[in-house]
Amino acid sequence: MSRRQLIILVAAALIVVAGIVTGIIAIKNGGFNAPGEKEEGPEVTIPGTGGEEIPVFSSETPVNAELSESAVEAPAAPGAEEKFGAFNMTVSSAGFSPNEITVGKGDVVQIRLTAEGGDYDFSMPYTGHYVVVPEGETKQITFGINTVGTYAFMCRDYCHGKTISGSLIVLP
Repeated sequence: MSRRQLIILVAAALIVVAGIVTGIIAIKNGGFNAPGEKEEGPEVTIPGTGGEEIPVFSSETPVNAELSESAVEAPAAPGAEEKFGAFNMTVSSAGFSPNEITVGKGDVVQIRLTAEGGDYDFSMPYTGHYVVVPEGETKQITFGINTVGTYAFMCRDYCHGKTISGSLIVLP
């Protein structure tokens, strides 16, 4: 066996040993997540209007929740069960109004947010939506939502020293 072949054989053996050690360590620490499976981590929260902590996302929905009436409602596509709903919302020092919107799984949601009495912003951390709304202007946030649960939204940066939050509830 030549010197070059010996080096290749040793390198291959080291790679195999490293793979086995990595697998053993992973199994002892709970294994690997299957594709599409989300690892459970610490619950992320935002401050609620009443001082309580609100989870950014919860798979739970209120038992008595009913779909919100939207300003515009139509099928998301011809013949589709999913709906498109447009919701007019204001944000001011008094908070979001309405501060809770309930939609169905798979719906396309459009929030038309108007700032009153100053500049505000809208942040939905779990979905990554963020928009700054200057005073007197209306901005639109449009997205589809496919996971049942309760999503927190908040004013994050332009809140004038107040805690302003609300929730989007997605029913099955």
